[in-house]
Amino acid sequence: MFPSRFSLPALLAAALLVSGGVEAQTVPGVGAVPMPGLDAAITNSSPEAAQRGMSNHTWFWTRGNGPAQIHYSTPDGRDFVWLVGESRIIAGEWRVETSQQFTQICLRYPGVNLPDLNGNWLCRPAGKMLIDMQEREAGDPLRFAGRTRAKFVLTQTPSGLAEVESRVVSSPPDTGY
Repeated sequence: MFPSRFSLPALLAAALLVSGGVEAQTVPGVGAVPMPGLDAAITNSSPEAAQRGMSNHTWFWTRGNGPAQIHYSTPDGRDFVWLVGESRIIAGEWRVETSQQFTQICLRYPGVNLPDLNGNWLCRPAGKMLIDMQEREAGDPLRFAGRTRAKFVLTQTPSGLAEVESRVVSSPPDTGY
C-alpha cells in the first residue's frame, strides 16, 4: 500500500516523467501530469488530417456547455447538427485553418444563438477536437444533409451513434422533413 500522502496517479506521473523525459503540463492541485498523446495530437495534426477527419463524417459530441450533439460534416464545408431535446436539424459550416502553430477545426451556425453554437467561428485545436469526439463514422447514415427536421426528439443523451441509427431506421417515415 502507498503512504497516504501519495496518490497512485501522482506516482505514475512521476515515474513517467523520470523514465521518459515526457514534457508535462501543470494541473492545479495535482502538479505535473504528462499528456504526451494529447500534446502530440495537437502539435502534429496537419490541415490534411483534420480535413480527412471531418469531411463526410457523422460524429457524436457531448463536450461543452450545451446538450449532446450529433453532427454530419459534408465534404464541401457544411455541417448539420441535431441536439438532444430538439426536433430541428441546424445547418452550419465547418472549416480547417492553421492558426499560430497548430491546425484548428472551426464551426459556426449563422442565425443560431445557443451555447457553443452561434454565428461566430468557434475554433478548437484539431487534434483535441477529434480525440474528444465520443464516436465518429464515415458517411451520413442518419441522412442529415439538407434536412431541417429530425424524425423524432432525442429526450436524453444516447449511448452512441448505433442507438440513434437503430431508432431512426425503426421509426416510421416522417413527411415533415
